[in-house]
Amino acid sequence: MDEAKRISVNVVTWNSMAYVPNLLGSLREQNTGDFTVTLVDNASTDGTLAWIQENHPEAAVLRNFRNQGFSRAYNQAISLAFSRWGDAGLDDKFVLIANPDIEFAPNALRQMLGVMDVNRDVAACGPMLLRCYMGSESDEDRRDVIRTNVIDSAGLEIRKTRRMVDRGAGQENIGQYDLVTDVFGFSGACVMIRASALLASKLAGEFFDEDMFAYKEDVDLAWRMRRLGFEARFVPQAVAWHHRRVPSDPNAGWLASWMSRRSRSPYVKFLSTRNHGWTILKNDTIGNMILHLPWWLTYELAKFVAGFFSWTTLKGEIASLAGAPKMLRKRTELKKRAKVGGAAIRKWFV
Repeated sequence: MDEAKRISVNVVTWNSMAYVPNLLGSLREQNTGDFTVTLVDNASTDGTLAWIQENHPEAAVLRNFRNQGFSRAYNQAISLAFSRWGDAGLDDKFVLIANPDIEFAPNALRQMLGVMDVNRDVAACGPMLLRCYMGSESDEDRRDVIRTNVIDSAGLEIRKTRRMVDRGAGQENIGQYDLVTDVFGFSGACVMIRASALLASKLAGEFFDEDMFAYKEDVDLAWRMRRLGFEARFVPQAVAWHHRRVPSDPNAGWLASWMSRRSRSPYVKFLSTRNHGWTILKNDTIGNMILHLPWWLTYELAKFVAGFFSWTTLKGEIASLAGAPKMLRKRTELKKRAKVGGAAIRKWFV
């Protein structure tokens, strides 16, 4: 494996056999070869690991013997990338985080790399994510997919309620997001991060917060990088498709959002609720919280009331409070290193 490759594509799998062949197939079709692929398997039982080893021997594979969660597994992959690169030239190296249910257009990596090379002040970038769905069953490992022109995400947008949504989600892509533009950050479904900036963003020795296990850890990192003064840029010329199983809708009202949450598994609801509280506690500023009090407090009270109708949501709120002392220590560390205050962050709240 060539350690000089500039992009380290990192994927965490957990029973992902339905998606991995399409993802890795799309990576083989990229019109740049300036990348390596690392997959961390979180104890899959559906044959994912064996299939990767047989069909993609060029990919580095790390095997966990139990599910370590999203954060820990990606930290393993990122640490491996840094061990290959060493300490030199990290401004020109990039970590690409991708879900196993992503498929890339052939020029996606080249487009993102080009923007990062020209704009060296940008720390992270992401593609236009469109939605796709599994088509008819196929005898081949690589399955037929229906690729749509419906936007899945054009970057992350943060509301005054502290709800994080995907820009443009659910809209037909008719060119309304065709301009390269700065955004608050990107979903962990697909984001490319400059290695030097990612290294500088470690908090408590971790890239992604391993206490979060999964869900909201991408929002936490995006918000942290903003506080540390790093920029994120949306690259619409880079296109990828995402098999999102629970599509987001940024325009959904609170009732619709609550109903959507009820459809999630209890464990997902627990993690999402707990980690949402931790993300705010770690990254938000007191001044912004006071200024946006009518919005976020009303939203949180509505969630609290809803919690009485969902034991898992209530458990998530309790767990969030229980973990507050540890999160406050991380908040203190971030505050000491932060280069951007509340006023500069405030422009991102809508």
